[in-house]
Amino acid sequence: MKVEMEQTADEVKRLKACINDLISVLALPAIWSGHEPSQIVGTLLDVLLGMLRLDFAYARLNDSIGDGTPIEMVRLAQHRNLTAQPQEIGQALNPWLAGDPGTPPLVMPNPVGEGKVSIAPLRLGLQDELGVLVAGSQRANFPTDTEMLLLRVAANQAGIGLQEARLLSEQKRAAEEIEQRVIERTRQLAAVNEELRKEIIERKRADAELRESERRYRYIFQSTGVSIWEEDFSQVKIAIDDLKAKGVQDFRQYLATHPAFVQQAISMVKIIDVNAATVKLFEAQSKDELLVSLHKIFLPEAEEMFAGELIAIAEGGTNFESETVLQTLKGDKLTVLFTMTFPRQPAKLNSVLVSIMDITERKRTEEELRKAQAELAHVTRVMTMGELAASIAHEVNQPIAAIVTNGNACLRWLTGNSPNLDEAREAARRIIRDGNRAGDVIGRIRTLLRKTGTEKELLDMNQLVREVVALAEGEVRRNGVALRTELAGDLPPILGDRVELEQVVLNLIVNAIEAMSAIADRPRELVIRTQSGEVDQVRVTVQDSGIGLDPQSMGRIFDAFSTTKSQGMGMGLAISRSIIAAHGGRLWAVPNDGHGATFQFTLIK
Repeated sequence: MKVEMEQTADEVKRLKACINDLISVLALPAIWSGHEPSQIVGTLLDVLLGMLRLDFAYARLNDSIGDGTPIEMVRLAQHRNLTAQPQEIGQALNPWLAGDPGTPPLVMPNPVGEGKVSIAPLRLGLQDELGVLVAGSQRANFPTDTEMLLLRVAANQAGIGLQEARLLSEQKRAAEEIEQRVIERTRQLAAVNEELRKEIIERKRADAELRESERRYRYIFQSTGVSIWEEDFSQVKIAIDDLKAKGVQDFRQYLATHPAFVQQAISMVKIIDVNAATVKLFEAQSKDELLVSLHKIFLPEAEEMFAGELIAIAEGGTNFESETVLQTLKGDKLTVLFTMTFPRQPAKLNSVLVSIMDITERKRTEEELRKAQAELAHVTRVMTMGELAASIAHEVNQPIAAIVTNGNACLRWLTGNSPNLDEAREAARRIIRDGNRAGDVIGRIRTLLRKTGTEKELLDMNQLVREVVALAEGEVRRNGVALRTELAGDLPPILGDRVELEQVVLNLIVNAIEAMSAIADRPRELVIRTQSGEVDQVRVTVQDSGIGLDPQSMGRIFDAFSTTKSQGMGMGLAISRSIIAAHGGRLWAVPNDGHGATFQFTLIK
């Protein structure tokens, strides 16, 4: 009886201890609530190590908990190897943890000491997803049913705590992410607000500048002394684009074959505004009279200019300039310089500025100047011919004397007892030849001295040089000059005035002869060359072996009234340069390497 009572007392004692241990295990969540997973596992291992008198307690948490890093922890009894690392113990336990570990106890080599050890592995989490808990002891009866109960309850409590820790960690992480997003969004909104504030300030400044620019534009538009028109070419642009869509590419050819389109395009232009100078220039009562249509000021001559505008628009030009004739509202004709500036493509051309400058007086002055220059050139030609009078008289006298001689011979052959008709015919042929020769000299003189306006035609510069050389041949011989021509055979024809260009060549030849008149110690040589220059250019060179050019007067030799001749006017070279410039060319002089100088000019095809 006594023994039974003692056994019952021991059983009650063990039951109380078990209940106390269960209460302690169930109280663990209150301790680790709000803690990190590593703290929960560490507390669990400490409690189990002391409560169950274990040799070691090991736990491994998966990377799905906390910050994503796997956790391995171990707690050892005080008398065990304290240098064993959790990873080493984990590697030793891996063979018994893979797959289904089976029902405890499991016996394995002791990972923290000698001999064997019984282990009780338990999975953490409802789906075993959190990790594993391993309790190890060398006691022969480990684990008892009570110890397994405590271990399972502890594992469940730890699983719940770890789930809560994971949820808490995820909540913290989500809260931190939300906070970071809020901070970033706030920063972005602040930056956007700052940019918006700057943009508003910049827009206000731009609006103010635009208003000021518009004010200045209107002031300049209205107060300038040049006629300015603001015109809308948008309908013209649409019509041109339609033609392009239909395959028209060469608008110059199209407008030449469809003149009616030019008239239609003039009607399409809408006049938006004109300034006060325009009202005055075109003799209008108010600007409203001019806003009606361009037809009110256009003459037939202006249609060709307007066609040029259309071509510039079609080809994407940025500006257009031309001279034309317009009429005022009272019918008076005006010669004007017409200038347009187009906005860059692909603008609608709904606001195009057109300036019109009255150049009627300027053109009249230019015409008078041209006439005066022509008169002066004619006087210069006459004076040049005066200088050649003796040589020309000799050139004419020679064929005339030959005509007289051949005439007398012809009479003798015809009046004899036996007329010699063959000799008489030959004498007659010589008379005709010499008459033609004298006629050619006189014809060249008349051509050079004629007083006509500028008449440009296609010229063979080689033939022109030959004719001038023939005219000056007597003067060349009289001064003992050896003249040589080197004429290129591939010269393109030149568009020019024959009389004016002959005057230039003759003037250069006469100047060269005079430059060599005082030379007695060396041959007097004159070389005239023609050659092709750059693209579509012809160069004529007159080279002498005379006294050369004075370096101090090199810059003035082409100035009017600059001369080295005692009887000269100093107009020959000045007029020659103006003639060449009017033909689009250039006349200049250079000293030779040896004696003399070279004068040369270029002409454009």
